[in-house]
Amino acid sequence: MNRVQVFVLDENILQTLLKTIILAGALSITWHYVYLLYFHPLAKFPGPRVAAVSNIWYTYSWLSGRYPWETEKVLKTYGDVVRIAPNELLFFTPEAFADIYSAHFKNHETFQKTNLNNRGGKHGGILFEQDPVRHRHVAKQVAPAFSPKSTRAKEPRVQKYIDAFVSKMRTHGSSGVDASKWCNWLAMDISADMAYNHEMHQMRDMKNSPFLDVLLGFNAYTTIEQVSKRFPILGKLKYMFIPFSRIQSMKAMNKTSREELQRRIEKKGDTENLDFFEQLVPSGRTIPSDPDEFRHLEQVATQLLFAGFEPISSWIYSTLFQLAKHPSCLGILTAEIRNAFDHYDDISSTALAKLEYLNACLEETLRLLPSNNTGLPRVSPGATVDKTYVPPGVTVQTSMFATTRSARYFRDPSHFDPRRWLNKQHPLYDSKFSTDRLSDVLPFSQGPRQCPGKNIAWMQVRLFVGMVLWTFDISQAPGTKLDFERDFITYGFWVKPELMVNFIERQKDS
Repeated sequence: MNRVQVFVLDENILQTLLKTIILAGALSITWHYVYLLYFHPLAKFPGPRVAAVSNIWYTYSWLSGRYPWETEKVLKTYGDVVRIAPNELLFFTPEAFADIYSAHFKNHETFQKTNLNNRGGKHGGILFEQDPVRHRHVAKQVAPAFSPKSTRAKEPRVQKYIDAFVSKMRTHGSSGVDASKWCNWLAMDISADMAYNHEMHQMRDMKNSPFLDVLLGFNAYTTIEQVSKRFPILGKLKYMFIPFSRIQSMKAMNKTSREELQRRIEKKGDTENLDFFEQLVPSGRTIPSDPDEFRHLEQVATQLLFAGFEPISSWIYSTLFQLAKHPSCLGILTAEIRNAFDHYDDISSTALAKLEYLNACLEETLRLLPSNNTGLPRVSPGATVDKTYVPPGVTVQTSMFATTRSARYFRDPSHFDPRRWLNKQHPLYDSKFSTDRLSDVLPFSQGPRQCPGKNIAWMQVRLFVGMVLWTFDISQAPGTKLDFERDFITYGFWVKPELMVNFIERQKDS
């Protein structure tokens, strides 16, 4: 009988203990939510209620591929400062952009980069490096590769690839080609050559290189990886979302990348053309014995390749998209280019830079489709952002996408109209755009982290548009009815939908 009573007593104790644990857990969770909603330092900021207590809003917005549109929507709904996660604020104004990203002392940022894109390890290369001191060191190393002199020296190489594109369009373009593929091939071929003297021959072979296949295949996964950082437990399951074949492809690509890097190091000072990587290659053509140093060089090489590929590919693609969609703008631009050059071989980036309508079209394209939509998150040191004090440790970000599409700053903001960029003396200038905040369109960012390849990017895209429109009459192929608001999505970078474009060689007298 005593044993039975003891057993019953023990069972009662266990039940009471279990209830206590459940109650304590429920109270803890309730208090956590109450704290986030009413007592957290960001409790006073408006935003979706679910975003105040969890990362669900943030995660859904990214995984849907519609993050830029979602940030635009909440800014319109809640105002210029919105709480988009328990410890994160989204800002809208150009003034906030300047406060967050500008250098405040000794060319260093005070709002430090987050681990949004950091793949781990103590070296983030150049794009993902969080430490501002290490970032500045690498940036200074590669700076000579982006100087005006270096940019001019690289022009013949860029022209070589655009010549190849023009030649291919003479053969294949009249019946319509998918601009998304050809823009990727062209941009990647140029970038690989200029980054570290590697020829991928994608346009020649008219197919993706293994590197491009892996890169495109992992686009959505990069989003899974970055949002998984907000869920430590679930983050361990992120690799379940990658097909095994992709993992094998990634391993093969990494092996090839290491071999290419070793080849490049061995050719230091002995390349026909200088590339972006020359200043980073160790002296003596020796492979670094320190695995961390080699991994650092590998990351920088990959990042230079990507930085020269994706923004250029998206820029020329979106330019073709907008021009084919707006035949009147296309006609004006085509006439400007053909009137400026009697012969194809006369075309140069210096001469193209003087064409006002060309520059206006390219600026307008960047306004409507900026290449970076991550929000560029930074960690506040405890500072004021556009008259709003942000406590230390709070993550802040902006939405260039929302700002440059806002009627507060631009007339007819969603409409492609290059005239807004013309000076008052131009015959096509329209005074209705006189109040547009053009200086606040900063697709290359600003401050210590701004893109060092801005001038090279402009050189490439001007040459592409100038050489292609001098040679071809382009048009959107029948049946192509892309809608930007409906058909575009973005993850790590833009997913460019199929865009069929006709390239018809111009008549000799046109």
